Amino acid sequence: MKACRPALPAVLAVLAAAAGVCCPEPALAAERACPGMSIESDADFRARFGDLLERIQGELGTRSDIDACARIALQLEADSIITMSIRLPDGRTTSRTVTRADDVVPTLQALLLVPLPSPSTPAFTAAPTARPARRAAPGVSRAFSDEAVPPRSTAARRLGFELSFITGARAGDGQLGVGLGALSFLEVHGWLLGFEGRADTYRAMLGNSESETALELAILAGRRFDFGGWALDLTAGPAVAMKGLAVSQTESVHVNMTGYVPPPPAQYRDPSSGPVPRLLLGARFGFRPRSVFRTFVGIDGELGPGRVANEADPDSARLPVFSLGLAFGATVGTP
Repeated sequence: MKACRPALPAVLAVLAAAAGVCCPEPALAAERACPGMSIESDADFRARFGDLLERIQGELGTRSDIDACARIALQLEADSIITMSIRLPDGRTTSRTVTRADDVVPTLQALLLVPLPSPSTPAFTAAPTARPARRAAPGVSRAFSDEAVPPRSTAARRLGFELSFITGARAGDGQLGVGLGALSFLEVHGWLLGFEGRADTYRAMLGNSESETALELAILAGRRFDFGGWALDLTAGPAVAMKGLAVSQTESVHVNMTGYVPPPPAQYRDPSSGPVPRLLLGARFGFRPRSVFRTFVGIDGELGPGRVANEADPDSARLPVFSLGLAFGATVGTP
């Protein structure tokens, strides 16, 4: 009996270790204790995907193999891009973007999935201080990081077409003009190529002269800088402008008994009616560039050779040598 007493403490130590190995659940549960998963969304997302938000809460709430302490933020951008941002309790963050509503739930489940421990892991291996790595979503290689996620840059549209209706006012060289026209662009990887046609009515700033109308056709090229919520278009190109003919009024004449008929009244041709080369420059700020229907505001101007006024009316309006003004419009195009 005396020989067996020293072995009793060793036996108790072995039993305590076995109990800790067989019953790890309370320790793990205490480690993962948290207030619960938080799901937030902006007003646009709730207005368009209210049923999807309820589905996300139901799907994630029934899963026991995902991180229940995560904070999820859902945001709708440009009417078709859904951004999902995830923050873990230890400060790590990540985000994903999808274009289909059906991909939101699978992507969130893949990001929040907690992998099961490997069977080959020794039972007495100390647990690491950091959480195990999450399984990445299909087709996505970016993992969680301890640093904040940088802002998402919007890639240039590969191929797009748009048609715009534009109006605005210009002033310069003693003339004031108001115009209305149409503008079409083909966009290829952020580069723009298109045509513009507009009609402008010019009037001299001083005096009570009659207004004149000029028609203008232009070929434009430029570059679009897409910043997500808005875009900047810089364009330039050659144009041709022309005005109509100015003809004097016909006067009635009196024929006497001798049969003499006076010559017809003289006609005056406007020397400024022929085609004149112009150079157009423009900078437009577009709002919601990824929407089918969008608006813009901008600054545009033009340069060209000067021309004399109508010989019959030296004070009449003429095409200005230079002008600068504001432009407004609406666009319908590919998202």
